Parts: sequence; C-alpha cells; structure tokens
Amino acid sequence: MNICAHPALAQALEAELRSGPIPFKRFMELSLNHPEGGYYRQPSPRVGRGGDFKTSPHQSPWFGRMLARQAEEIWSAMGRPSLFSVYEFGPGEGWLAHDLLEEIEANCPDTLSGALEYILIEQSASASDRMRERLSRWMKGAPGLPGARLETPGNFNLPGQFEGLVIAHEYLDALPVHILVQAREGLAERYVELRDGRLSMREGPLSDEKLGGWFEDLGIEIEIGQMAEVCPAALEWTDAVSRNLRRGGALLFDYGFSSRVLYHPSRREGTIRGYRDHTLIDDPLENPGETDLTAHVDFTSILRAAEAGGLALAGFTDQTHFLLGAGITEAIEKSGGSGTEAAGDRRGAMGLLDPGGLGGAIKVMLLSRGLGDAAFPAFSMKPGDRESLATLRG
Repeated sequence: MNICAHPALAQALEAELRSGPIPFKRFMELSLNHPEGGYYRQPSPRVGRGGDFKTSPHQSPWFGRMLARQAEEIWSAMGRPSLFSVYEFGPGEGWLAHDLLEEIEANCPDTLSGALEYILIEQSASASDRMRERLSRWMKGAPGLPGARLETPGNFNLPGQFEGLVIAHEYLDALPVHILVQAREGLAERYVELRDGRLSMREGPLSDEKLGGWFEDLGIEIEIGQMAEVCPAALEWTDAVSRNLRRGGALLFDYGFSSRVLYHPSRREGTIRGYRDHTLIDDPLENPGETDLTAHVDFTSILRAAEAGGLALAGFTDQTHFLLGAGITEAIEKSGGSGTEAAGDRRGAMGLLDPGGLGGAIKVMLLSRGLGDAAFPAFSMKPGDRESLATLRG
C-alpha cells in the first residue's frame, strides 16, 4: 500500500484508517502538520516561485512596507507605548516580517523601531532555519533596532495578556476543516477511508455534536447535496486572541467571504482546494504531504467570535482597497527610482492591487480593543465584494 510519498505520514494515516474512516478534518491535520511528513514540515520551500503557491509578500516588498505603516498607526492610536509586541502566526520563511521590520527601521528610527518586539510563531523547522537567516539582523537584539524572536507554537501560543498587534496572513485558511454535506435526513460529514488500497471519501454521522447547529446559528440554510466547510479551529484561534489582547489590534488577511456569501448554493462543492506546483489540484486526497490544502474563511463567524470576546470591528475591506487606502500609490511615487529595477518594483506592486487576483480575492479584517474612535485610512474604502460587507454580521 502506498498512499503517500513520505513513509512516516503513510504509516500514521494507515494506522488511523485501520480502525475505520476518519473525519476529513483529521486527514487535513495529518497531511499538513504531521511532524515528519506533513506538508508544512517538509524541508523544501513551499511558498514562492520554487514552491507550490505565491503570496503577497513574495509578489512585492511593498506589501510589508504598507503593513509597517498600519502597525505604526495602531501603535500611535495606543498612545505610543514603550513596548509594542507584534505576533505573526504562520510567518513561513519571514518574507513579510523582513519587509515590515526593514521599513520600520528605515523610517521610524528611535520611535516605533525601539519599542517593537516581533514574535514569529512557526512550526516548520526548515522554514524557521531560513527565517533565522533572513531576519538575522533583527534577531541579534542590537540596541535601537526592532527585536525579533522565533517561538514554536503550542495551542495558538500567546504569552498571556499583551499590548500590540497580531498578524495572521493566510493563516486561517490552512487550519483544518470539517466538510459537511446536507443530506435529506439532516447534516452529514465527509470522512476519509481506505478503499481498495486508495484514499476515498464517504459520508457518515457528525463527528462532533456541536456541528449540528452550525448553519442554523448563522441563519443559513444549505441545499440538499451541498457541501460546505466549517472551521472550529479558526474560532478557537480568535478566542485565544480575544482573551490575550489587552489593547491593540488583530490584522487578518485571507481568502474568504461573509457566511451568507461563502455558503451560497452557487458554491455547491464547497471551497476546499489543493495546490501543487502552482496548479489547482481537483482531488484534495491526492498526494497527502505533497499538496497544500486550503479552505475559504467564514469572516462572519470570525467576527462573531471576536465580538463575543470583547474585540471590536475596526475595518473590513479587500487587499486592493486596503493598500490604496494606506497610500501605496503615493508611497511608490515618492520612492522615485528609474530603470529596469524600478519598473520591476512597480509591476510587483501592481500585482498586489489586481482586483482579479490577489487584490480582490484577499479580504482584510482589523479587530481591535482599547483604540477608542481611531479611524484607519487603510479601511476607508469599501471592498469590491460589497455583498460580504453588507452581510458580514449575518
């Protein structure tokens, strides 16, 4: 039997499947995060030109530069405290952190630069090694420079109460999901099983009774035969942030919609996707450990969990309008430059703004606590997806 390329992951999957089908959620957990064979634990880079997909920090350094501007605005709204902690979840190889720290060091000397501590929460040992090399300048702890350090995640590892900013860039869409399907007799769940030596899907009863009222609580009805993913882990993460963020913000970038748009019948097959070699993979069970798995985020559920924990919605838009509101076009013009390198820099930035690509697909949400009536220019423009904005609270 050879259900995947990595022996340790194959052994782990086979051991669990011998006892019967497992929820897709468990399959996704193992496929992505098995300590030896999981997708995010492999030694080769997963993101960028040589990986399986590209994110905004790989598209252009202007993404991190504009996030630095947003971080400074949140710090200023807090009254410029002497310690400003930034926690980035799933930083990978530190591309975003590099550009953000470089910008703060260059343009915020003796102010935010001296107050900032940047904590990177990453589980991949190989990605962490490359991150240490990329961020070595700030990990040395030189006086006057922003400080950076790496932490291994526990259960959404946060230190207790802190003041500052949480960044989750394409983090929530990789948390494991249950795949539910509306049968005539009620909600069912999709399981993974071994059939004739191959991985396949089958339907079964809900693995957790809490899933039974998921759509009813949202005021959503899904059609007979419609599949939809739900992610309790994303709400657990939101709850952890809510409990620990004493003052500051949480900045979320991800593919997703409001619940009414996400669970519309037009998405009858759900949003679970696999990616490999920059190509969409139709079968999410194909080559576990070698395929990235992702599902769109339900921003309505995230907002409800955040508000239940005492956080407030400080902004919601898409990446195009976030960057335009933050002043990216003016910043690029001010940077000047000419020639091939400058032209390439501008082309990369334009890729961030493409409404038919990353710019329109990525939603941006800012949650806050203790920032009063502070208004942030990056959220002054409405997203192209007006329906998700209008139905964000259900």
